[in-house]
Amino acid sequence: MTSCYLERKTFYCREWTFVKLSHCLDQRGSCKTSGAVIVGGPGSGKTALCYEIVWPGSGHNSRPQRTLNRRLIAYHFCQAYNTNTLAIPEFIHSIAMQLSEKLSHVSEEFCEKIKYDADIQEAFKKENSIKDPDECFRKCIIDPLAEIKPIPSHCYFILVDSIDETHVSGVKFEKKNPTGISRNIGELLANNHHLLPPWILLIVTVRRQSKTIAKMFSGFRKISLDDLRKSQVVRDIQQYILSRLECEEPLRQHMSRGTAETLNQLHIKSNGCFLYLERVLDGVAAGCIMLKEVRDIPGTINGLYLWICQRFLNNKHFSKVRPLLNIILASEYLLNEEQLYSCLQIAQPSMSQDDFRRRCHLLRKVCLAKEETLRLFHNSFAEWICDVKHCTRKFLCSPASGHAVLALQLTLRGSSLSSDETERLALHLSCLPILSSFTPLLPLWLLDCGADISSVSTASDARANKLILETNSLITSDLTNKLEEASDVNPVIETETTEDPVEEDLYVLAAENNYQLLESVLSNGLNSGL
Repeated sequence: MTSCYLERKTFYCREWTFVKLSHCLDQRGSCKTSGAVIVGGPGSGKTALCYEIVWPGSGHNSRPQRTLNRRLIAYHFCQAYNTNTLAIPEFIHSIAMQLSEKLSHVSEEFCEKIKYDADIQEAFKKENSIKDPDECFRKCIIDPLAEIKPIPSHCYFILVDSIDETHVSGVKFEKKNPTGISRNIGELLANNHHLLPPWILLIVTVRRQSKTIAKMFSGFRKISLDDLRKSQVVRDIQQYILSRLECEEPLRQHMSRGTAETLNQLHIKSNGCFLYLERVLDGVAAGCIMLKEVRDIPGTINGLYLWICQRFLNNKHFSKVRPLLNIILASEYLLNEEQLYSCLQIAQPSMSQDDFRRRCHLLRKVCLAKEETLRLFHNSFAEWICDVKHCTRKFLCSPASGHAVLALQLTLRGSSLSSDETERLALHLSCLPILSSFTPLLPLWLLDCGADISSVSTASDARANKLILETNSLITSDLTNKLEEASDVNPVIETETTEDPVEEDLYVLAAENNYQLLESVLSNGLNSGL
């Protein structure tokens, strides 16, 4: 199961959403609607809402979400900064394990089947779930759920947050796959939600801008978090501002005669975006922003990001933190400061620890630190600094540069890489800038660094998988060429060893001192006799 990087904060407003979700849940058995889709722009509070459902507060105001939580049987947070949460194999396994735990009081047979059935365990294997994710989802989740008898008297729900989330370097699918095979978690749920039993409701969240994904769930009940035509949304924005003023003394200290007009401007400029309000009010509480400056802040989230960077990260500062941001953007999991320093030393060997700490301190304006790891405060900011239309060239970052640094770091440890690290190396290499003269050399790079390619059967990312297959193909073709050349040069080998082709292969490679290829042949078992 996935955790959520959000820190525990006071949850404000949105009571009406819990009422609507409870209503959808109560009606699940009597209507054809098999789910609900929560939509909203970046920063509208979709993940915070899901966090509150999964881990509800203990106060009196949290009673509706605690009631909902009792009927939650599985959840998943798709997180751009952790690509494991975006991988279909991990998603299927996580949901299945949660179901086996939460439904133990409903059906012991179901739980036993999920944990011990041989066919299900085979389907859980990474290579099988990548090859046919839809079949794996049906075999591991849909079919066992359909076999539960008697049918539970209460309806339950599965919650999946940010089904349209992608890594900044990830492949973005604008159109549905014509083959019908699911390529991501969103497509997997869209293709199979109709098979869920009538006592299970699927609740997903998606950005309002992700129209392709949203259309796949057109039959779902739609709940919008930032539609300002709805009175409850407008009331949420007003209540959020007032609640923070009431609860936080540092904010109240900025109250003055013109505060009401300024707060009204803030309300209008936020355009229903809670993240906009949070960043501005946090800045006011910390003394970084004066409340009267609200009139100078642009009225969009992209405009706010530009204003923040211009205010707190000048040209000199940003040039120092850009290499760090490139690595953070490219990494497929959260890095701590020690790992970041190790990566950065490859590009800038002369950098001292003190200089690195100063750069990390500058990053605190746009990064969150938790459990010694650093990540950008929101995925929309990660997208912003990669889009020159919004961030301008002054603040533009390059994930490709980060991939190059991470690839070099792994390359230097080639022979000691684990199978997961080898897969990551293949991913970083496949994300380098596309150069027609350089791309054909990537399999040679992967082979020459000494990484054990045979340890990676199938990669989750299609680009990394393609590179690994090309590298394995290179090994096979190289072996064939070596054997043919050796046979032509030394016919004695052929006459003496044709009775045992295994010995022939190994003899030729050993005679040429080609120990790397010899080791690869042994580990791959390319000959049937090996």
